[in-house]
Amino acid sequence: MSNENAVKNLIRIDDKANPTLFRALQLLVDDLYKVHEEIFPSKPLQDDDQTSSGGKILPGPANFTGIAYPDNLRLDWDILDGAFRYAIRMGEVWETAKPVIITASDVANVDPVYLNLVYGTYTFILRAANVDGKYGEESRTILGVPLIGPPNLTLEAVVSTVLMRWTTPPSLWRIDYYIVYKNGIEIGTISGTFKLIQEQIGGTYSYSVRAVDIVGNIGQESAVQTITLHDPSEFAFIAQLPATYNGVYDKTIKTTIDNTVGVLGPIVIGTWQEHYEVNGFLSPQDQVDKGYPLYYMPSVNGEGTYTEVWDFGSIQKNIKIVVDFSKFQIYGSTNIFTDISYSDDGITYSAPVTGDSILAASFRYVQVVFRFVNVDDKSVAFMTNVSVSLSVTLTMDSGAINANAADVGGTLVTYNKVFIGINSVTATPAISLQPLYSVCDAVNKDNFRVLVFDSSGNRRSASISWKARGIV
Repeated sequence: MSNENAVKNLIRIDDKANPTLFRALQLLVDDLYKVHEEIFPSKPLQDDDQTSSGGKILPGPANFTGIAYPDNLRLDWDILDGAFRYAIRMGEVWETAKPVIITASDVANVDPVYLNLVYGTYTFILRAANVDGKYGEESRTILGVPLIGPPNLTLEAVVSTVLMRWTTPPSLWRIDYYIVYKNGIEIGTISGTFKLIQEQIGGTYSYSVRAVDIVGNIGQESAVQTITLHDPSEFAFIAQLPATYNGVYDKTIKTTIDNTVGVLGPIVIGTWQEHYEVNGFLSPQDQVDKGYPLYYMPSVNGEGTYTEVWDFGSIQKNIKIVVDFSKFQIYGSTNIFTDISYSDDGITYSAPVTGDSILAASFRYVQVVFRFVNVDDKSVAFMTNVSVSLSVTLTMDSGAINANAADVGGTLVTYNKVFIGINSVTATPAISLQPLYSVCDAVNKDNFRVLVFDSSGNRRSASISWKARGIV
C-alpha cells in the first residue's frame, strides 16, 4: 500500500480535461485494491464511533468541493493521512443518505443522470475510513442546480420557409436537445440550434424553443417570435383562368342571378314590346294563360351560343385543355355542349372538338363555344363558374453543383432544360460530418438560387444535388 498516494497523484493529471479516461483509471485502481483486499482483507467499513486497536478516528477531509462540468459532477478533496478509503453519500443525514461512491482516490467524477440531479439543492457528505474500516468525521459540500434560461430566438423568412436560429442558454449540465413550438404547439425536437420549417400555406406564424439538459430538466421558453411567410408561388404554374363573360352572345345573355354572374339561354332576345308583339300577348296574364309562366317564355326551341377566348400569355406545349362550368336548369331541359379550339396567334384556330377537354400540341389562345340546346320552348338554363384550366404533364430535370457560402443571395443554378413553368425544386447537400440543410430561393422558369446552412444556421459551402419538375 506504500504506492497508493503516488498512484492517486498520477491519475489526477487528466481528470478535468478527460473525465472519462480519469474515471476508467479510477475504476482500475479500485479494482486493484479489491484484489488486494481479497488477499489481505482489512476490517469492513463501520458507522459506529468505537475506536479500534488498528487505527485512529480520522477528521473530515479538507477542501471538499463539488464542481459541475457539462457531463459530470467532479467532487474533490485533500488527501488525508491515514485514510484507507473515502465514502460519499448524498443527503442531509449520513445514515439515510444515498450512497454515491467509495473510492481510494481523493477525487470522484459522478454521473448527474444517475444521481438524477434535477433542479434543486443537494448536500454531499464525505467521510474517510482508516485501515480498520472506521469512518471518521464528516465534510460537506452543497450543489445547486438552477433553472435553464430561455434561448435567444431569431427568425428569417425565405419565401415559404422559416429559418430558426437560437443561442445556447446557460446551463449547469450539457443541453441534450431543444423543443420547438409553432403557434404554441410542440412540433418536434432537435439537437442543434438551427431549424428549417417549410410551410405549405403563406400566413403569419409564431415560433418558440426551450432547452432540455441531459438530466431531463426543461428550461424556460424563449420569447415567442412571429413571422409572415408568402405562399410558395414560385413553384406554382398558372394553369386556370376564369371566364370574363365578355364574349359573343347569340340567343344567350349575360345576367346575374342571386349575386352570381353567368350566361342565360337560349332565349329570344328583344324588348318587352317586341316580346309581346311577336308572341301575340296582350298582358302578362295572357302570357301565363297560354302556358308560359316565366317572363322569358317562350324560349328558343333549338340552339343558342356563347363564345369566349382565353389568352394564356405565352405559348404552351403538349398540354391538356379542360373546360369547366356549373349548370343550373331553371325550367325544362337544356343541354350544354362545348366546342374547343386553340391557336398560337389568336387568328388561325384548330378545328373545334366537341367535349370538355382536348390535348393541344402548341397554343396560346383557347376558344370555347358553349352551345345551349333546348328540348322545347319552355326550357332555359343558367351557366356560371366557367373556367379553362391546363392539365399538365411534368418533366424532370436534375444536376449537381457546388454551393458557395460567399455567393450573395445563394448560388445560382440554371436548369438543363428549357421550362415554360416550374412546379417544384429540391436541393440535397452531399453527406458530411455535420448535418447540412439547403434552401431554394428565387425560383423561376429559368433558374433558382440555393443556400446551404449548418446546424447552427451558418452559411456553408457544399456540393448539392438538385431536382426540378416543370412544363417544357
